[in-house]
Amino acid sequence: MADEIKHIPVKTVFKSALVYLQANQPVLRYFWLANFAFLSAFALIPDGLSNPLSIVWLMLYYIYWCGFFRVYFKKKPYFLTMDIFGSIVPSTKIFFITVFAAFLLIILPYLPLFMGFDDKYLLFFEKYMEALQNVEASILNQVVLSIILLIISPLIICRPYFAWISSLQGLNASMRKAFRKTEGNYGNFMLIMLILNIPCLIVYELDMYLECHGWLSVGFYSIFFIYLNLVFAKLYEFFYND
Repeated sequence: MADEIKHIPVKTVFKSALVYLQANQPVLRYFWLANFAFLSAFALIPDGLSNPLSIVWLMLYYIYWCGFFRVYFKKKPYFLTMDIFGSIVPSTKIFFITVFAAFLLIILPYLPLFMGFDDKYLLFFEKYMEALQNVEASILNQVVLSIILLIISPLIICRPYFAWISSLQGLNASMRKAFRKTEGNYGNFMLIMLILNIPCLIVYELDMYLECHGWLSVGFYSIFFIYLNLVFAKLYEFFYND
């Protein structure tokens, strides 16, 4: 029997995540402090992800979020469990899907060059690459890229994320199941991702304007990432607890 199509009550999901955050402050306070420590440590790693130390940081941060969801769903033991290792499979799929999507976006402007388009496109392409060197065009390019990522986020982030959350509980981690259960909610997922991205953009601009060198963002994300994952936990419950 096919799953019943359930449409996300967007306002209710955001509200229930906030209520949970407020009601569980004693426990979440430790996660907030740990998250702040993680983000601060990453800000101090020279060259960021290009530094080999970031691999260790990523592994520990991954375990941190695994523990976060296991605490939320009351799955003991919270950290020393094989389910964390089992979650590597869907998380690896998410990584490769995201990388593949990013690769397609990068090579998209180059495709007409390999398809035999005439010199007019080559001239346009050269002007496009030159325009990216100035600040205004770079900002516009980032906006366009953000819009594209927003459009494809229900496919490469939202649905696969549910498969990962399911795996952390030792349950069915099928992405096909995640897509089937969330059918008919493409627009709602886009709206949720848009709402979650707006405060991030505001804080980023404030950080640049106030010359906080990223530390305003670190402070904000240390609590915002927790709220964001609570939103996805509530979405998971909405679709999977039937």
